[in-house]
Amino acid sequence: MRSWNIRSLMAVTLVLTTVFVTMPLSAADFSASRPVIGSVSAVGLVALRGVGISQDGTLFSGDSIRAGEKGYAKVLIGTGSKIELSEKTDVRINRDARGVQIAMNSGLVGFTARTPLRVDVAPFEVTASDDASGNVAIMSTTTAGVRAINGKVTVRNLKTSESFILTKGQEQLLLLQDGAHSPSLGEIATNVPAPIPAPKPAPQTPAGKTTGGLAMDTGAWLAVIGGAAIAGIAIWGVVEAHNNKNDIDKLSGQIAALNTSVAANTASNAALQAQLKAIANAAAIANTTSQQQAELATVSALAGQAQIALAGNPAQASIAANIGTQAAASQTRLQALQSQIQALQAQLASGSGSQQQLQNLLNLEETERQNSNNLANQLNTLLNNNRGVNGVPGGSVGTVGPPAVASASAPV
Repeated sequence: MRSWNIRSLMAVTLVLTTVFVTMPLSAADFSASRPVIGSVSAVGLVALRGVGISQDGTLFSGDSIRAGEKGYAKVLIGTGSKIELSEKTDVRINRDARGVQIAMNSGLVGFTARTPLRVDVAPFEVTASDDASGNVAIMSTTTAGVRAINGKVTVRNLKTSESFILTKGQEQLLLLQDGAHSPSLGEIATNVPAPIPAPKPAPQTPAGKTTGGLAMDTGAWLAVIGGAAIAGIAIWGVVEAHNNKNDIDKLSGQIAALNTSVAANTASNAALQAQLKAIANAAAIANTTSQQQAELATVSALAGQAQIALAGNPAQASIAANIGTQAAASQTRLQALQSQIQALQAQLASGSGSQQQLQNLLNLEETERQNSNNLANQLNTLLNNNRGVNGVPGGSVGTVGPPAVASASAPV
């Protein structure tokens, strides 16, 4: 009986030990997985979750992305928003009930917000939605900049709860240490004090009165006393004017130093704007090139169907075949153009690309767009002329317009 009790006790002990030892592992096994936010495309040195990626990767909530020197990353959010990271940019991306949040540590981030999107540059929060686009750059440990390219961008100070709105083309420098945004020159000018007026001269001794000796009448004594008092006031006024002039000189020096700083920031901001403008132009031209590729894929497919249906009419079938051949050749050229655009985007993000390179690609895109639209119009004419033939597809192919941000004839 005692032996049975010992065996039972040992069995219970083993069961409890197993339960308590494996409990942490079981809890870990059932932990909720992080939700997928979107995907990351990399050019050059890009690390996702601290691991380098060569092309594409899946983005989870809480992931970090770092673009190294001459690196560039494009993030596509599942809700339709897009994010672009230039070189030497370090961010962490989360998703919560308010939307997607990008916590910036360094670099330059461009965004197009289809749904609510937040960019945090402590102590500021930049919010955008409804297809608004813009960019945020950390220029130093004390200064950041935000620019609205399209739509409306809201900037809120999380410390003071103060906020302001930037609309298309507007920009603002942010002071990260004290949580202020830089004042305009007009605001500075209004704080300069008015010049100090010169003291009034003492009045002269009235005519007809004696001017010396002790036998002066009452009027003369009053004049002397009054003159002395006024002279004292005049001296006090001169001293105060001198002190105020010193204050004004000091303030003028501060304003001059501030103007120099503003000019330096303006020059730096102008260079940043030029870089962002070039990146935006390259992205616009890449988007239009993608539209042309989709257009040509439709042209090629419909031309092939029409060629088969018009087998009994060799002349019309030959036209359909020629359109399909030209569309395939144009697609090949557009693929090469897309590769050049991607390479230039990486260069522009690193600051090494040139405006001339961008202009050359814009010229190539415009030539290819005219060719693509011409093939679409030729196909539409063929389909319309043979719409009564059995098997000839109906409808028409739409044409592609110029880039929304820039074009070869008039870059923005």
